[in-house]
Amino acid sequence: MRWRSGSAPAARVHAGYRVAVLAVTSIYLLQECVYAYQERHDMTKLSRVMFLLLCHITSIAKQIVFHTDADRIHDMIQSLNDPIYNASSAYAQSLLQRTARGARLLLGAYAGCAVLTCMLWLLFLVMHRIAGRSVEFPFWTGFHTDRPIVFVLVLLYSFYVTTLVGIANTTMDALMATILYQCQTQLRILRNDFQSLPEEAKKVSDRTGESYEAVLMYFLVKGFNHYKRVTETAKLLQDITGVTILVQFGIGGWILCMAAYKLVSLNILSIEFTSMTLFILCILTELFLYCYYGNELTVESDRIVGSVYSMQWVRTPHRFRRAVVLLMQFTRRPLRPAAGRVIPLSLDTFLKILKSSYTFYAVLRQTNK
Repeated sequence: MRWRSGSAPAARVHAGYRVAVLAVTSIYLLQECVYAYQERHDMTKLSRVMFLLLCHITSIAKQIVFHTDADRIHDMIQSLNDPIYNASSAYAQSLLQRTARGARLLLGAYAGCAVLTCMLWLLFLVMHRIAGRSVEFPFWTGFHTDRPIVFVLVLLYSFYVTTLVGIANTTMDALMATILYQCQTQLRILRNDFQSLPEEAKKVSDRTGESYEAVLMYFLVKGFNHYKRVTETAKLLQDITGVTILVQFGIGGWILCMAAYKLVSLNILSIEFTSMTLFILCILTELFLYCYYGNELTVESDRIVGSVYSMQWVRTPHRFRRAVVLLMQFTRRPLRPAAGRVIPLSLDTFLKILKSSYTFYAVLRQTNK
């Protein structure tokens, strides 16, 4: 799977765009904070803004990391073009193509769901305005929006920022999930290489006339270097994004709680109910992506030792067998990506977030009866 980067001028333009997006998102967040403070005693209005406000906080946290660590992120992505990550075997090419297709489908479906949610919010407000009802935006503007031109301008501004945040969030989430997915795929390729290593070495030795032991050691060292590169990529991703994922996990439960609190008060046949359902689906997907792919990476790395042991090493030279033992010692500890080096990216963590979110929701409903 090949990753492309733009030219130097394009990179500068993109850097400026990142700064503009961060500025617009931050201004909108401040407007939401002012509105939340003004309506702090009205739980119905407060719930309208809190789930978006919290979502925007996570987006800004990710944007800051992507802006300050742009060089390391670029180097990490470019490293996936290394030949060691792009094996030419039929099995490897099949897995890499499947990973690329999965990443494209993930980004398309995830971002599409976010954009559709924002479009439904826009449609809901327009229909309310056409019906002659009072429309109140869930952020501070400092002026009345009764005049049609003012209403349209504020509506477009709100739609632009929320859509921008939605696309930014989904794109950054999809990128991080894809890196984890790529690491998992590389480990699957590596496991297959280890299992068939003696047979492949025998074929190469017979074809080229090289020493069988020399070919064995070459393939083993190559596999060891491949494993090291995968672990380095996974650790680099954790170093760059670990804190932002921790923030996402810490706030994610509250976002689901506030969204669910708002959802139960809506008409099940309304557009707003549909948009809130899609929003909750986006947040669940956001949390699930990290937990699922982190869990799959841990499971795949845990199988490496078994794959090394299952190769036909019994009849190999003594030097090679000693190297196999050392390799098994090196790979016996599976990769365990974690948010902020504290919370493991696992399906168990995902369930704990859901449970905590339900607990927050139950307490909130009980205290506001």
